[in-house]
Amino acid sequence: EQAYPKDRILELYLNEIFFGFGAYGVAGAALTYFDKSVNELSVAEAAYLASLPKGPNNYHPFKHADRAIERRNWVIDQMVENGYVTREEGNKAKAEPLGVTPRRSGTYLFAGEYFTEEVRRQIIARYGENALYEGGLSVRTTLDPKIQLIARKSMQNGLMKYDTLRGYRGPVTSIDVSGDWGVPLGAVKGLEDVPEWSLAVVLDSS
Repeated sequence: EQAYPKDRILELYLNEIFFGFGAYGVAGAALTYFDKSVNELSVAEAAYLASLPKGPNNYHPFKHADRAIERRNWVIDQMVENGYVTREEGNKAKAEPLGVTPRRSGTYLFAGEYFTEEVRRQIIARYGENALYEGGLSVRTTLDPKIQLIARKSMQNGLMKYDTLRGYRGPVTSIDVSGDWGVPLGAVKGLEDVPEWSLAVVLDSS
């Protein structure tokens, strides 16, 4: 904090954090979610990206669209309140759909997450974080999405088979189901690596 002003620290932070869909940094997220550069983002799009650092999976544009829109609109309200956009611009932005148009297909993004994370780690180890996030590097890899997806699925199936040998381990957590249990359920962190699985609530057992 002594070396950089707070705005610069925030900029560095936003340039390296994970935004979901295998995207790191706000520039990468803009390309991944909207196939645009940061400068091309609309108010609504920028607000949605600003909501993601709190928990990318919590505001997934397809799995949790309603929650994502609610959070995006909250960010827009904060932008209006702090004078970054007018009330009219804010209302117009909140009326827009999420409009997420991934740069790559979902299969590609799903298959490449671990691969790209390892590439990121190796680049940092060899060249340092500054070169990765500020140096404008162009990185080419040997990633084949189809093969990567097959390998990932094979490992996932193997781990699931191994896990069944341990037997039932009980619930992930317990929530109050006397009222609107959808709210506490939404606060429970799901399995990000197995998108085809969804959390379920057992209301009664015998």
